[in-house]
Amino acid sequence: MCHNNGTMILKGCEKVSSLLIDTHTHYVHKRFDSGRDMIIKGLKECGIIAAVEGAIDFDSNQRMKYLSETFPQIYMTTGCHPNCIEEMNAEKYKEIVDFLEYDKVVGIGETGLDYARNKTREQIHSQQEWFERFIKLSISVGKPLVVHCRDAYDDLINILQKYTLLERPGVIHSFNGDAEQARTVIELGFFLGVNGMFTKMNEESPLRSVLRTVPLESIVLETDSPYLLPAHIEGKRNTSYNLHHIVEKLAELRGESAEYIKAVVLDNTRVLYPTIFADIKRTKRGKKCIPTILSRPKLDRN
Repeated sequence: MCHNNGTMILKGCEKVSSLLIDTHTHYVHKRFDSGRDMIIKGLKECGIIAAVEGAIDFDSNQRMKYLSETFPQIYMTTGCHPNCIEEMNAEKYKEIVDFLEYDKVVGIGETGLDYARNKTREQIHSQQEWFERFIKLSISVGKPLVVHCRDAYDDLINILQKYTLLERPGVIHSFNGDAEQARTVIELGFFLGVNGMFTKMNEESPLRSVLRTVPLESIVLETDSPYLLPAHIEGKRNTSYNLHHIVEKLAELRGESAEYIKAVVLDNTRVLYPTIFADIKRTKRGKKCIPTILSRPKLDRN
């Protein structure tokens, strides 16, 4: 078993089916100032071959770059969270564009809309303007979006539908919409980012209903560490080690095997972030496991 403090690590690298990528983390957060290095170094032993850091405020971009330079298993997306968007300006936007030249930047975000904190009309307008700017950047450079949405799905979808997006435009991080919203964003080509949030909801919740029936091919997994610790997991901060627990709970909800879910979701992550797999293959990290994954035949999903 993997513990959040990193003192005990699952030996999860013996079987290909046990490998996962955490598509959304925040290891630069101050809550990891204690034990950060030990936790990240333990990811591979816990069957987590990579983790993708998502931008919070503008300054987090530089901290993520440093972290990804220090640890080969850490990748990043560049952007600014909608709750921090008021600090953005033309100069900072140019710096974010410059971050895209770094080879471990695999996407753009977090970006999106968050209306949960009694936003003023001016704040909402600013969020929407910057969201559209990041959408245009995604289209122009060909990198996927990592979209944050809270209490704003109608506006978010209306904005996304204005654009001719990439074939696989990105992921709706920490998806918490209803069935119709899920159907719409999937039709636009987005993946749904699934974390431990559903484990704390009752059986009749809209999200659990969505996750029971949505095509597995539309799901990627995340923890949003240090946030959203799954139900029945001890500790005060979430880590990527808990992805395996999330898979087990998702398997129970969907009536599918955990091993099948891991295999399909890993393949989905390859589609979302192909550069991560190309990088792993090129550098031959994890020699015991990675070549087998990268050469696995395409899944027959019919």
